[in-house]
Amino acid sequence: MDEYNLVLLVLIPLLFVMGLKIKAFSREGAIAAGVIGSLIIIGGGWLYFVMLFLFLGLSYISTLAGFEKKRSWSLQEGLKGERGAKNVLAAGALPAAISLLSFWNFSPKITFFLYLVALGTILSDTAASEIGSLDENTYMILTLRPAETGINGGISVLGTVVSFVFPVFFSVLGFVIFGVLSSTPLISLLDLTFISGLLAFAGCLIDSVLGETLENRGYLTKYSVNFLSALFATIIGILVFFG
Repeated sequence: MDEYNLVLLVLIPLLFVMGLKIKAFSREGAIAAGVIGSLIIIGGGWLYFVMLFLFLGLSYISTLAGFEKKRSWSLQEGLKGERGAKNVLAAGALPAAISLLSFWNFSPKITFFLYLVALGTILSDTAASEIGSLDENTYMILTLRPAETGINGGISVLGTVVSFVFPVFFSVLGFVIFGVLSSTPLISLLDLTFISGLLAFAGCLIDSVLGETLENRGYLTKYSVNFLSALFATIIGILVFFG
């Protein structure tokens, strides 16, 4: 492990305190985030951690959007938008596992691509849930029947737009940095950026489908739905490269 990664590991306790201070996490959620962050630093290094930090920042912005309105409708996460340990593990376990592929000499480009797909799917869903819930015109994803705002499987025009824009923007940031570091041809970066953003968006749609069909019937929890949708998008990403 190089010196930059060691410095980042030293910063984990500081980020733990900051996460509690701004009420981004509960205490258990902050501990889980510290573990996930440490694994990502060990596996992927500083670039992966930077993308995790950007993911958390964009997710936090989504959470703050119209927060008082969401709280008046009891649609906020936790008491003040904070994420618990189950939220963090459902969102971070798969990206952390992907970052550890570096120990098995996987292609850096493919590993980073899959990492952005997994994180992007969770970001897409977070944006759709947090910002999309501000749009009161909600419809069930499979039947398109009008539905209550915040229901599992519900979608809206606003939610659909942000669930596409956020992961694409996230992918652009990631591959711009990756391209500078690796001197990857621009055309290859454009393909990777578009595909990773599209797969993350598709994962978010699968999240809604699972929410309507299985979560609403009690077969899955929102945490397992989040994990499975990210896993689905990641598997499709693997098939894109190896299929």
